[in-house]
Amino acid sequence: MKFSGINLLDELKRSDFGELRSIFSERKAKKGAIVFTPESDEDLVFIVSEGRVRIYLAYGAKEFTLGILEPGDLYSSHAGCFVQAYEDSVILVTGVQSVKRCMAEVPVFNRTMVRVLGKILQNSFSVINGLVFKDINSRLCSYLLKEAQDSGISGEKGIKINLDLTTEQLSLLLGATRQTVSTLLNNMVRDEILIKQGRSSWLIPDLEKLELLSEN
Repeated sequence: MKFSGINLLDELKRSDFGELRSIFSERKAKKGAIVFTPESDEDLVFIVSEGRVRIYLAYGAKEFTLGILEPGDLYSSHAGCFVQAYEDSVILVTGVQSVKRCMAEVPVFNRTMVRVLGKILQNSFSVINGLVFKDINSRLCSYLLKEAQDSGISGEKGIKINLDLTTEQLSLLLGATRQTVSTLLNNMVRDEILIKQGRSSWLIPDLEKLELLSEN
């Protein structure tokens, strides 16, 4: 599911937006590469063109993921966060001043930025709430529940979700170790809360049971 709900790449393909597309240049980043840091002095706006990038905060050895941007999502290099390529990625970058000149002509930029920033803020509060009030098991159940509600596919045997994340990536999202998340997933499979269907695909046979576990 898209982070913002609006795909700017589709807008840039329109013939009447040709001039707007020309203000962006491409940057490529290998999987795991840090694209921007909180100390970056580049004042840029970027659109994810290919791959996915992670927005996160880091304090010492701890990392807290605020969101994962997908193709068509928009963000800024000077938002005080780390930006990391989750996989081999291509981003379209341009200066903030260039975008400001276009905002009046292309309102979709405003709407997308507001939605992305709003979602980042919502995720920030979720991270804080989870770390303060919930243990890792509840955070994992809450995350799986939200994925099921937002993008799950209902079937006769339950709701199927495709996280498209490795266990290590999922652990970073939840602020836990890979070993802990792996153990919890295995326990949920053993207790038939989850049924593994692929590398990152799961079937949730009883959503109400998962919801109860997320509240503990």
